[in-house]
Amino acid sequence: AVVRPQTIYRHLRTIGEIQVAEDELSVVNLRVSGWVDRIYVDKTGDPVKAGQRLFDLYSPELVSAQEEYLLALRSGDEPLARSARRKLELWDVASSDIDAIAKRGETERTVPVRAPSAGFVLHKSVVEGARVVSGTDLYRIGDLTSIWVAAEVYEFDAPWLALGQPAQMELSFQQGTILEGEVAYVYPTLNPKTRTLRVRLEFDNPGVALKPGMFATVNIQYRKKDDALAIPTEAIIHSGQRELVFVALGKGRFAAREVRTGLVADHHLTQVLSGLSSGDVVVTSGQFLIDSESQLQEAVTKLLALRAGGEGAGPDAAPTPVWSCPMHPSVESNEPGRCPVCGMFLERLDPDERPADGEHAGHGGSEP
Repeated sequence: AVVRPQTIYRHLRTIGEIQVAEDELSVVNLRVSGWVDRIYVDKTGDPVKAGQRLFDLYSPELVSAQEEYLLALRSGDEPLARSARRKLELWDVASSDIDAIAKRGETERTVPVRAPSAGFVLHKSVVEGARVVSGTDLYRIGDLTSIWVAAEVYEFDAPWLALGQPAQMELSFQQGTILEGEVAYVYPTLNPKTRTLRVRLEFDNPGVALKPGMFATVNIQYRKKDDALAIPTEAIIHSGQRELVFVALGKGRFAAREVRTGLVADHHLTQVLSGLSSGDVVVTSGQFLIDSESQLQEAVTKLLALRAGGEGAGPDAAPTPVWSCPMHPSVESNEPGRCPVCGMFLERLDPDERPADGEHAGHGGSEP
């Protein structure tokens, strides 16, 4: 593989759960007690618009407040009228309904309760004729045009997360459809039981295809580098204390180089910080064989040098029988044995045995 600058990145793959965005939730909670006279939105899941009429409420307190307001208007006392109107507004009576009361000049038995925002009814706990007490949540409405995805990542990936990082989501029933979002919030605490960090992602939800409670596969692109010198990850030999690669020099020759690596990216690429230059060719397959052969040749060379240095050769020294490997003639020994390279038995080059001390030359023989 040729070493070259390229764009590398790494994705973090995890599972996320789709949730209603907390900032898109609203609750209908009355500030006065009364009775539900008529309901207009009576099903969970119904879509509603901001200001839409949910139900009519009969409350003696609201009837009394209307009479005070109308009495102040008839008397022409503007400060008193403003105070009475303000009282109705604080009880969440819509301004349009207060204007209608002033225009008619008479009190209404029931007052409309309207939706504070657009969305879908996620929870409903009211029926017609029921008595409702102030401070009770009657409706929970959520806008699903934008949703949250809650995901958890392992502790060792936490330092690489940051706000605004791109994120992709794929649903199990929509294989191949990728939705684009981003990291909106990284929670400041770690779950002590699972040793995971919670991350909140935000996605647009056109057509409300994403439903709260669904699970999805999430990929977070949490690191990216442009013009990074990168090589295939399988080209690197990890020795424990250092990292090596073999560079092809041409004509079957190779050289080992120590490198310093950086980001381990997707698609089996690793960034090289030093040790290689653009245009170098590195070995990606069989480098362990090259490494083992080079170490074996080095061992053989050292063995031969050691034996050559131990021979007591001098001008008057008697010749010593020599054995050699038929496959590797460079391997020589002064005694029988096996070739350290291929394991074959060594063959004697001099077939004549030197006469031993005290024997006559004529009684010579040969050893097998």
